[in-house]
Amino acid sequence: MRYLDWKTIYSFTYVFGGLFLLVGIYVYLYYETDWIGLLGLEFNNYQNFAIPLIIAGIILLIIGFIAEKRARERIECVEKQEPIANTSVCSNCGAKRDLDAQYCKKCGKKFE
Repeated sequence: MRYLDWKTIYSFTYVFGGLFLLVGIYVYLYYETDWIGLLGLEFNNYQNFAIPLIIAGIILLIIGFIAEKRARERIECVEKQEPIANTSVCSNCGAKRDLDAQYCKKCGKKFE
């Protein structure tokens, strides 16, 4: 997968993982304590979803961490490769090659 794909994955998983975790903790604490109920937000119908939301949030945060690690490995792997002659530009149109592109974005020719 490309770096931008990994970046998109870990961005979404961090956002939704954090959101699920916070909402799950809030719903759980709402039933365990009386002081959160003073805020006026009621979650009577969602009491059974508190623990699954916390678990889903933790799992998404772990997936985000792994995806971020994979993205960093991808960058390090590409940076370690020594450039081969004329592989940084397209031989057909002369356009610059992206980091891990397989096809030229200008003319569509496959890089060798």
